[in-house]
Amino acid sequence: MIIAIDPGHGGSDPGAVGPAGTVEKEHTLAIALYARELLEKSGHQVILTRDTDQDVAFPEATASAELRTRVDIANQAYADIFISIHINAAASAEAHGTETWYYLGGQAFAAFVQTALSKLGLADRGVKQANFYVLKHTVMPAILVEIGFISNPQEEQLLATEEFRLNAAQTIVDGIWSWQNATWQ
Repeated sequence: MIIAIDPGHGGSDPGAVGPAGTVEKEHTLAIALYARELLEKSGHQVILTRDTDQDVAFPEATASAELRTRVDIANQAYADIFISIHINAAASAEAHGTETWYYLGGQAFAAFVQTALSKLGLADRGVKQANFYVLKHTVMPAILVEIGFISNPQEEQLLATEEFRLNAAQTIVDGIWSWQNATWQ
C-alpha cells in the first residue's frame, strides 16, 4: 500500500499550544515519523506531507495553500489511504480524549482507527463526519485523527513523551492493518 501521512501544521503554523507551551506541530510530526518507520518496516510505502518542521507549500504559505498542497501530495502519489494527524484543543482544560474524522466513504476506515486508538487509554470521543478540506479533496479513503487535547494538562504531558508518541503511532498503524485486513481480502 501507498500510505500518505499528513503531520498537521508545521513551519510558520504551530497549531494549538498547550498550557505548558508545547506545540501541536511538534507532536504531530513526531507521531508521523514513528508511524512511517513502523509502516515501512512492514513493507508499505509511506509519503509524508512534511518530514521536518516546515511549511508544506512554501515559506509563510497561507492556510489554503498549505491544505491544497497536502492534498496534492497524496493525490499525485496515488496513495491508497490518507491520514492527517492532529492534536485537539478546547477552551476548557477538562476536554479530553481521541476522535477520528472522515468525509464521504471513509467511515469504516475511521472506525477501525478510532477503535485502535482506544488502546491509548484516553476517552473515546468517537467517529465523526466533517468536510475538512484534506478529507473532502483527497481521492482515496481519508481520515483526520485527533490524538488527545493539548489544552488538557495531563494529555499535553503525555503527548510530550516519546513512549506515548510511539504508542500513538502504533495504534494508528494497528487501525490501518485492521481496516486493510477487513476490506482488502
